[in-house]
Amino acid sequence: MSRLLFLFLVSAACARALEINVSPQGPVTSLIQARDEVRKARATGAKDEAAMITVAAGTYEMTQPLQLDALDSNITIRGAKDAKPVFVGGPFVTGWLSHEGKIVKADVSKLVPRGFVPRQLFCDGERQILARYPNFDPNDPLYGGWAFVDEFGPKGPPEGHQWKRTLFVKPQDVRKWSHPEDVEIDIFAQYGWWNFIEPVASLDPSTRLLTLAKNCGYDLHPHNRYHFQNAIEELDSPGEWFYDKRTGTLYFWPPQDITKCEVRLPVLDAFIKAGKAAKHITIDGITFTACHGSALVFQDAEDCLVSHCMITQVGAFHGAGVGASGGKNVRISHCEISFTGSNGVSLTGGDRKSLTGPGHIVEDCQIHHMGVFNKNACGVGMTGVDLTVAHNHIHDGPRMGVQMGGNNLVVEYNHLHHLCMETQDGGAVYTGGRDWISSRGSKWRYNLIHDIVGCGQEAGGLKHPWFTFGLYPDDNTGGVDIIGNIVYRIAYTPIHLHNSRDCIVENNIFALGGKFQFDLHGWTKDQHYWIDHGPTMVKGYESVVNEPAWKGMRGMELHPKNAFRDDGTMMSGDIVRHNIMFGDTPGVKHGDLRNVSPKWNTIDYNLAWNSGHPIVTGINKVGPDKGAPLVSENFDTAVPDKTPKGWGFNHRPTNDVQLVAADGALRCDCAIGEDPKNPKSVFHGPDVPIKPGAAYRVHLRVRSSEPAAKLSFALAAFKNGEGYWQTASTSLTATNEWREIEVTGRMLRENEANWKPWMKAFWLRVDCHEPGGHVFIDDVRIHEAEPLDEWAAWQEAGWDKNSVVADPMFVDWKNDDWRLKPESPAFKLGFKAIPVEEIGVRK
Repeated sequence: MSRLLFLFLVSAACARALEINVSPQGPVTSLIQARDEVRKARATGAKDEAAMITVAAGTYEMTQPLQLDALDSNITIRGAKDAKPVFVGGPFVTGWLSHEGKIVKADVSKLVPRGFVPRQLFCDGERQILARYPNFDPNDPLYGGWAFVDEFGPKGPPEGHQWKRTLFVKPQDVRKWSHPEDVEIDIFAQYGWWNFIEPVASLDPSTRLLTLAKNCGYDLHPHNRYHFQNAIEELDSPGEWFYDKRTGTLYFWPPQDITKCEVRLPVLDAFIKAGKAAKHITIDGITFTACHGSALVFQDAEDCLVSHCMITQVGAFHGAGVGASGGKNVRISHCEISFTGSNGVSLTGGDRKSLTGPGHIVEDCQIHHMGVFNKNACGVGMTGVDLTVAHNHIHDGPRMGVQMGGNNLVVEYNHLHHLCMETQDGGAVYTGGRDWISSRGSKWRYNLIHDIVGCGQEAGGLKHPWFTFGLYPDDNTGGVDIIGNIVYRIAYTPIHLHNSRDCIVENNIFALGGKFQFDLHGWTKDQHYWIDHGPTMVKGYESVVNEPAWKGMRGMELHPKNAFRDDGTMMSGDIVRHNIMFGDTPGVKHGDLRNVSPKWNTIDYNLAWNSGHPIVTGINKVGPDKGAPLVSENFDTAVPDKTPKGWGFNHRPTNDVQLVAADGALRCDCAIGEDPKNPKSVFHGPDVPIKPGAAYRVHLRVRSSEPAAKLSFALAAFKNGEGYWQTASTSLTATNEWREIEVTGRMLRENEANWKPWMKAFWLRVDCHEPGGHVFIDDVRIHEAEPLDEWAAWQEAGWDKNSVVADPMFVDWKNDDWRLKPESPAFKLGFKAIPVEEIGVRK
């Protein structure tokens, strides 16, 4: 609906309403004053009349939120036609004095509420930078301006290292502060899923040990990126600022002459708070900027609308553009929401037992550059029941576009792109299912998703694109319908089904994934996922299974106690059919499967195409051995208690762990170390020259000193400073008895995506997953073998039996036109045309 039509309808509906005009010239100059005028009029006889508050052009400063409750129902707050009024949540800062060099200072103690610590400063309408080291890099705002946690050195972490409390800085990053207790570290801890802002306790310049004042939420790993902030000593570049809470003094290095700057200090929590059963509140055509919390908050409000508003540069670490919780029928429509501290919009509410929800909707909005401070922020966050995100344009964010948990949630007809820009292991649309019942009954349909990037932290610095996905039903997500989406140019894979169950994945286009076009990665009973979350799943399932609303919910007949099937797999009930999997790069997999069985899941009637290159599946069945063995080692002549030539550790968890010849075999001690990245014993065999595209088979015998020891084997290549690559792993449980096994794999062809010039040799890799005991291997023989067709091996394994390898005949995929020509073979497999013209923001 256009704003002109909207205003006409509202005006017609309110023709006989109370009318209050707000103007900088008065007599009513603020929203709070206007609300009070409405209350007065209603108290004197106009009790049931609707009210129209019209705001004239101008900038309006707010230091207290407008509170609306039940007696304020039926109020429309709108900008006058073509007026574009702006509300600002921070007072002017004046009284500047010279401090040092180009730094100025001002006493703001009268502007700052008692106990409040400012987290933002604005100059000429733009956020400034809290004083930091390293300095913010305007030329590379996402990936520049970082320091990195130092490595431990050859001896590893010191004994008793506190992973969540301490880290070592590099020599060039040692800093001196007069008040280290005021300093904060903004760090992407552990795997870089998101950032934490934590207080510093101390930094020892002699040992370079940084200690936090409290534990971080995740472990602090070498190579984690960070910056320090909130120290007067780090105020050393234009645009930086610092607030001294002891004196109430604000220090600032203005980007230009301070007399020409309009400086504001946001102290306002929210502009408008509608709660206590407020009903029929409409906010239209207004700009909101510079507040500390969420700009607009609806708590238990009903039938409210935010329309045609611009909400920009609002919120500190926890501040969103709009928040709606409880109540019912709050609609955010045709708004632009940008540069929020946290989420663009947050929606919560509903009762999961009865599957009743508030019906909140975010529609036809442009939401972008969210998560300025909180890198776990998303465009729209949904938690609860019966919530909808539809026809939005969501882009340029640090993590997810839409993140959700609950039931009967809908994500449809959205255009999402350039997401997960600063984090890894995320997706444009994400949900999880650690309680067994999430997000059953939900629908992801007809979304256009592309350029989901990802950012990793490795020894060589930041890596992007990196490990991330388009659609991400994570951690046992159940019962989601994933239909009619177009997902392409994704760092890792367009859809990552991580032990999902009972999901229908149908009529989608998955294209141009960096690693594969789709995957199904299941859990096993021994993995930490099930060990950690199994009890929660049982509790979640039993909390609703007997509720009437849940009768007929797909997949609820299976109790999580019975989740593991007779073949040891847990992932079940997923149906992947009538999709197009399209690639244009040799070696990128059609699909990737782990711990999943065709007995319990279906992949079929899909169209596969890799622009004429061989379809790669990772199912590397090999034919007969070719020629003499390339490696033959029985360890009979190896020197006892010494490491045989060519063998060695990849990861040695403790200095006591040995890899030596013993009793005519090779013995490796099993142990678990303190380094969370490399905790177990991993060893390798001698180098074998790589023949690109060749297949290999390894024969060997294996046993354990323990009754059962979990092991995995792969063929791997590595060059320090260049990279690492390996084939799919072969996993098994060794016992006290010798057992003959074989490991197979194929080397990359030189034209495949992941092949690198440094790949000159490979070796057998062995991972020991046990905390103690010994593993023995013997009679190792490595042969080149005849390679077999991977698509045929994939189908023989039970997947895609009725699928077809053929050109899908897109109209112009190179220019992002994913419509199909009428003669496309996909239609014969049951594919239906996706309504591309309906995706995105409607006028």
